[in-house]
Amino acid sequence: MSRTQISIVIPCLNEAKTIVQVIKDAQKQIKLNHLPGCEIIVSDNGSTDGSLRILKRVSGIRLINVPVRGYGAALHWGILHARGKYILYADADASYPFSNLSLFITAAQKHPDLVLGSRLKGRIYPGAMPFLHRYLGTPILTFLIRQLYRIPVTDCNSGMRLVRKNFYQKLNMHNSGMEWASELLLKTALKGGRYLEVPIIFNKDRRLRHPHLSSWADGWRHLKTIILLKPASLYPFLILFPLLGIVFYPTSFSLSFLFLSLFYILTLSLLTLHLMSAAIESKFLPLDNFLIHFKLVPLTGLFLFIVSGLIYYLPESRLGTKLFLVNILGITCMWIFLIETVKTHLVNRLPDSV
Repeated sequence: MSRTQISIVIPCLNEAKTIVQVIKDAQKQIKLNHLPGCEIIVSDNGSTDGSLRILKRVSGIRLINVPVRGYGAALHWGILHARGKYILYADADASYPFSNLSLFITAAQKHPDLVLGSRLKGRIYPGAMPFLHRYLGTPILTFLIRQLYRIPVTDCNSGMRLVRKNFYQKLNMHNSGMEWASELLLKTALKGGRYLEVPIIFNKDRRLRHPHLSSWADGWRHLKTIILLKPASLYPFLILFPLLGIVFYPTSFSLSFLFLSLFYILTLSLLTLHLMSAAIESKFLPLDNFLIHFKLVPLTGLFLFIVSGLIYYLPESRLGTKLFLVNILGITCMWIFLIETVKTHLVNRLPDSV
């Protein structure tokens, strides 16, 4: 690989305290690694702390203003604007030193699609990674990804990676937030991309303020992305939930009610997800065509009428059964509303241009 085929992208959101330090570090390492054609792109995500004023005075960079808020949006815009064959990105908080650059250059000689800088295989300085992130959040999410996607990742939340641009453009990325990082990794696995890792140094955040990351909210979004990109991982629950419902029926109607309701919700959710994925990817299978063309609303109306009749005629002594049926009606109505919304706004949407 030619040494002039790398671009560096740095996402920026209110990083006035560290952005110049990070840019100078990148420029220094570009010179040390003899990369005269390497560009530095700062992808600003709506900074209001003076970062833009500072960046306009810095030479040797390309500044891009990103119209959509979010970590993923900043990197997506930066990658699409990059001129290099490979794009290396790292955060603007100085936690990922560009002294790691040489490791990515060496890995790029093997023509990978994605190279991840693993903090857990490298060196983490004291205070750089919160205890819960290091020993709970990141290991659990990483384990799930390894098991479900069969990709040998050791640090799924790393914020320093090298990606091949023409491969990235095939991934059809959608997430604009922190979960973009998981989406990039998971779609690399789903597309059969060539994946490599290098051990990196990870420093303590130099901004002296709370990070943009929200541990629980962003952790949930990462987990949701892991599940939604491979809904087949939920198929075992389609067997487990009804079995548990049957097992608990003789001793606890309430638990039986719970598991049977979860089974019904999961079934309808998977159908919706299947149709949404088909609409986004424009690949419709027989099941999708059935959901699109079948007259779901009249059929649902008939279903509601029959179940409502059952609820009315069942004696009050069967209150548990009546409540279960009411629950089923409510779930069905919400599902029909959702599936018809998907059909209107994703499947039968108006074209962006003519």
